[in-house]
This record gives sequence, structure tokens and C-alpha cells, in this order.
Amino acid sequence: MPNWCNNSLQLTAASKEEANELYQHFEKQGEDDWTFFGFFVPETWDEDDWYWSRVEAWGTKWDASIINVDWVDDYTVCMTFDTAWSPPIATYEAMMEQGWGVSATYSEPGMCFVGSWVDGMDEHYDYSQCDTPEAVRDLIGVDLDDEYGVSYWMEQMIEEEKAYEDEQREVQELKAKEQHDSELSSEDSGVEYFGKA
Repeated sequence: MPNWCNNSLQLTAASKEEANELYQHFEKQGEDDWTFFGFFVPETWDEDDWYWSRVEAWGTKWDASIINVDWVDDYTVCMTFDTAWSPPIATYEAMMEQGWGVSATYSEPGMCFVGSWVDGMDEHYDYSQCDTPEAVRDLIGVDLDDEYGVSYWMEQMIEEEKAYEDEQREVQELKAKEQHDSELSSEDSGVEYFGKA
């Protein structure tokens, strides 16, 4: 089971004809062997070699797990989708080489990285060493943080961790009190026993 990388993509075609071809491709989404990435980088490799061929050609081992597709106008489509482990950078490169305008962002919270890929410029940030939400926001910037909620997520994790630690401390204190009360009770019963003899 992979970590999922969240992706947001805006694709702009050079012509209405190219945009229409992609639109028609989306209309076939339910068909067997349909892939979004395959529209730009067709699967021409041997079926036995699919894993590394896809990773090399697409930048990820599986096709996009599409969440939303929204055609903004006759040329532009905006999408959100998930990919396995990493953003599909190799597919973005193929899109750009074919004349598409590409503006994408991505976030992989399991591996603590986030970034943007705009017409060939990849800016990514590893926030694994950040220890406060403020440090994350300073590193990745307001736009990426607002889009993916990384500092908010970190703040929630810190609060959950603190609540867990507080709960564990209370449990330990309760156990210590029970142990102490048990020892006092044993001493009291011993005193009574010896007192009766």
C-alpha cells in the first residue's frame, strides 16, 4: 500500500482541438485499460515490465486516482487526483513537450514534502525537520500551506500528541495512587491483625 500524494493540476491546451481531444478522452473514462496519463504517455511497454516502465514514463507506478475534473473554459481543465508515492513529474514534462501549459501543486504528507511544478519549474520542500507549524509555513509559503493545510495538520498532530501524553501521565498518576493506597491498606490490615493478637 503506497503513501498517497495529493495533486492539483491546471492544464491549458494550445488549441481548442487539443482540448477537445482530451475532453473526448475523459468521456471514455469507464472503459477497460483507460488511463489519464496514457493520453500523454501511452503504455507501449511490455506488460511484465509495467512497474518500472510506468515509474520512468509517468513518474509514478499507477495512473491518477481522479477526484475531480472541471473544465474552466474551452482550453483549460482543472483537476485534483491522487498518485502513489510521488507527483507525476514525468507526465507533466510530457504534457509540456506536447504544448500544454502545466501548473501543478502536490503534497505527500506521509513523507513530509510539498511543492509546485509550473511549466518545467519544480519547487519542492521537505518539511520533515520542521518542529513547529510556524516553521512549516515559513518554509513552504502561504499558498502551498493554505492549499494543503500542512501547518494546520501539524498543529493538530502536536495537540493530539500533547493530549496523549497528558492522558498517559494521568494513567501513571492513577496507577501510582492505587499502588500507594493498596500499600496503605495492607499496612492498616497488618496493624489490625497484630493488634488483635
